[in-house]
Order: sequence, then structure tokens, then C-alpha cells
Amino acid sequence: MLRASGLQKSFGRVRALRNVGFTVEKGRIMAMLGENGAGKTTTLKIVLGFLRSDAGTVELGTRRIGYIPDRPVFFSWLSGAGVLDLTARSAGIPAAVWDPRIRSICGKLAFDPALLGRRPAAYSSGNAKKFAALQSLAGAPELLIADEPFSALDPPSIQRMRDLFVEARNGGAAVLLSSHMLSETARISDDAVVLRRGEVAARFELGGSAACIQRPPSGDLESAVLSLMAG
Repeated sequence: MLRASGLQKSFGRVRALRNVGFTVEKGRIMAMLGENGAGKTTTLKIVLGFLRSDAGTVELGTRRIGYIPDRPVFFSWLSGAGVLDLTARSAGIPAAVWDPRIRSICGKLAFDPALLGRRPAAYSSGNAKKFAALQSLAGAPELLIADEPFSALDPPSIQRMRDLFVEARNGGAAVLLSSHMLSETARISDDAVVLRRGEVAARFELGGSAACIQRPPSGDLESAVLSLMAG
């Protein structure tokens, strides 16, 4: 579903990415992990086409892509309902399909539909993150990319967000999560790629994929990643 090979990117004299490569398979969740400045967000932006790499390739197996950014930003003059209506029209999804999806995801995220009458700029950080997930998941993406999807969420909302990612995976979507919340990410991920200083430091197999090269010691992804960061 997604294959990145040999990605390189520099910003002036700073080499942000050095030969980064990984594969996200259909029906699997891959965690992209690493310390601050490791190159995770740069990689995601290249995959999404927001940045151009200096070298390397990105192969996408679908155009149905959902994206949950770390810091969601929406058109300031539109209400939540207006943003969703624009999204549905842009994707060509009829109201008969779109509206039931919105109601369903609102329920699963415990997102108050009354908020849709307000502008997303007025939402709390947690509700803005939920709204970004609502906007992306309502399109039934075949590839879902999420950057720090658990930030700003309270514990019950984190669990609900995790459940939605699992639901997307079980429905056949490929999911790529970048997060600093190792314990939450490890609960649902099938595979993991760890970036350190712009390079792939390790690839871990968590759920039986032949595409990854090793399992974390004792099955403890969190300890393995922390050890790599400290090295």
C-alpha cells in the first residue's frame, strides 16, 4: 500500500533524512517512532506530497488517503459542518453515505455533534484532534497517516482513537502512526520503524510480518525503542 525507498532530505546544511525506507502493508498498522528531530514528521510530509525529497521514491497503492496532523488547522471561516461538507463534496461522497459515517464516528469518538455548528478554531485541542480524525475517517481511507494522534486527548479518548485505528486496519486499510506515546502505540501496532538522527535505526516485527527484520527483545517494544534513543 505504501513503499518509501532511499528518502533523503536536507534543509540547508542540516541533513534531516538519510536513506529512509519502509513499507506499510494493507491491513496492518505500522508505528513510526523516534526522538524529537529524528525525521518522523519530515518523512510523513514527503509521503503526503507536502515536501519534495532530495532523493528517493514513494509508491502509493491508493488515492484514498486520510491524514490526521499533529496540529490540525482548518479554514477559519467555516464551521465544522462546513468543513465536513466541503470534504464530502471534494471526495464525491454522497450525503446518503457521508452522513451515517459522520454520526457513527462521532459516537465512537464521543465527539459532540453540536460542536459541528461552531468553527473548529474554537475547539479545544482535544476536540480539534477528534475532529481531524472524524474528517479523515469519514472518507473511509485505504491509507491512514496520523502524526501524534493521541496528543491532547484524555485517557478515554485515547482508547477510542486506538479502537478506530484497529477498526480501520481490520477493514483492510494500511495505517501509519507517528507517536511519542510508546505504550499506546505498541498496543495496536503490527510493525514498527524507528528513526534516529534521520536514519532508520531499527525495524521491528510485532505481528508476524515477513517485511520486518527483527522482534524487540522480550517482545517489549517500549524498552527496545528507549534503548535505541539512549544509544
